[in-house]
Amino acid sequence: MPGKPPSHHPRQRKRPGHRRTGLERHSRRRLFLLLVISGVAFASIGVKLLSIQALDSGRLLAARVAQSEKSVTLPALRGSILARDGNELALSEMRSTIFADPTEITHAGAEAAALAPILHETQAALQRQLTEHTTYVPLAVGGTQALADAVQKVIDTGTLPGVGINQEPVRYYPAGSLASPLVGFMNANGAAGGLEIRYNRLLTGRPGKLVEAVDPAGAPIPGGVAEDVPAVNGDDLVTTIDEGLQYQVEQALAKAITTSHGTGGVALVESTKTGQLLAAASLVSDGNGGKPTEALSETAFTNVYEPGSVSKIVTISGAIASGSITPDDTFVIPNTLLVSGSIFHDAETHPTYVLSTTGVLAQSSNIGAIQIAQRMGPYRLYHYERAFGLTQATDIGFPGESAGLVTPLAKWSGTTLPTLAFGEANAVTAAQMIGAINTVADGGVYVPPRLVTATIGPDGREHPLAAPPPHRVVPTWVARAMAGMLEQVVSNGTGLAAQVPGYAVAGKTGTSFALAPNGTYDMSRYVSSFAGFLPAQDPRVSILVVVDHTQLFGAEAAAPAFSTIARDAILDLEIPSAGPQPAPSIAAVPSIAGQPLLSYMQK
Repeated sequence: MPGKPPSHHPRQRKRPGHRRTGLERHSRRRLFLLLVISGVAFASIGVKLLSIQALDSGRLLAARVAQSEKSVTLPALRGSILARDGNELALSEMRSTIFADPTEITHAGAEAAALAPILHETQAALQRQLTEHTTYVPLAVGGTQALADAVQKVIDTGTLPGVGINQEPVRYYPAGSLASPLVGFMNANGAAGGLEIRYNRLLTGRPGKLVEAVDPAGAPIPGGVAEDVPAVNGDDLVTTIDEGLQYQVEQALAKAITTSHGTGGVALVESTKTGQLLAAASLVSDGNGGKPTEALSETAFTNVYEPGSVSKIVTISGAIASGSITPDDTFVIPNTLLVSGSIFHDAETHPTYVLSTTGVLAQSSNIGAIQIAQRMGPYRLYHYERAFGLTQATDIGFPGESAGLVTPLAKWSGTTLPTLAFGEANAVTAAQMIGAINTVADGGVYVPPRLVTATIGPDGREHPLAAPPPHRVVPTWVARAMAGMLEQVVSNGTGLAAQVPGYAVAGKTGTSFALAPNGTYDMSRYVSSFAGFLPAQDPRVSILVVVDHTQLFGAEAAAPAFSTIARDAILDLEIPSAGPQPAPSIAAVPSIAGQPLLSYMQK
């Protein structure tokens, strides 16, 4: 049909935005996903915050507190070691250490210039110290309070950043090396030797502690002390040592060692009634006349030696006490004596003669001592070795102290008894031997030697230490008889050089072979000694002198030193005389066919 439009499907009209509907849905999905992811993230953050607040709050709080508090250890002063009169042989004082931390120093030259006149050092030397590659440099150690105050005054001006002051205890020995082997010493590792280590726990004390709040700069906050535990100083020790007598004993021993060309020696002075050791010297030398010096340890306790004829005091006292002999017995003394296949002899060749018990002591006859020991028998002889304290260490408990060397009875050979009779089958310490001689001096009662009598606490109160109990060894009458016989050793025997004008001395010489470095006997060198007491009639002190590796016998090397020490003790301790040395007795000399050999009188 003309004018009729062509037939077709009419185009549908779409609503506005119809094409954007898919994009909209996609965008909404993306938005939803972002919201979910964000929610999860915020939830994680929330959980973390909750963990920090709830679970880590204690740790963080502790860290915050630690950063706002400062803990300081308060050092305790070590106790003093005192002589018997209260003078200090060792003491501790708080002293200042001036130090620097070079990492905090920015003007080393200026700080060195400020410190140099105070520390009495050169500016160049201090500047080198202030620029070392470390965080701690001690500039002055053991400084006085005045020095610390002078440095602190400059620190307070703010011109010494990196410089500080520490207060530290320092150990001093006011008497220098006097009695140093006995007292001991302190080193970087603590107590070393002597009484310092023996009583270390009592001397040490307990450190204190101060905890205080500080601001961010490290300055203390007023009233911010959280903990304040004061230090407790160590106890003081009151020893038995007489400082003046100790010095004199060391001088006398040094002279004896030098004049006899010995390699060392010991000397002890013991109060008869109390057992207190008033002096204890241990010296060493090169053996060529060099100046003796203090030994590294108190060898009177730690080293043993064969006592030689001093040991006859024990043999004869025990023989009389056991009834094996009497003071009036006599003995035929040949020039040599064969026992168990071994030949024994005295120090000098002599004809066969007769000696009384007194004469055996006065002339120091080995053969006489053997005969006396044979009458005793091994059991009694060993019993008295023990009773006189020669088989165990003293009650002092000195560090490294020896108990001596005595062959157990079950292991004795045929020659043990004869050699033990005159002091060459055993080895003892000087501390043991002076206890033995003091037993005779104290009327037959063994009084344990002592070194420390009391402690003094930080509060100043003195606490006496109980003395070890004494024990009787021989009856009083035996000890008195022995004292009379030992007087003759000094009046008319081997101990003439031990005499003291106006005083009666009782004592005994001793000589034994010294040991060579390879452990064998050195037949040309001796350990020479003298042990005795005075006044013989009323003893106040017992004295022992031992000189090691000398070519002189005890009568020459040790007896003169005994006399010197005895005179010093008389003056220092104000010991009155109880009478002069008794005259020589015929009983002390040998006899042949009933006739005394007068050549032995005052020999």
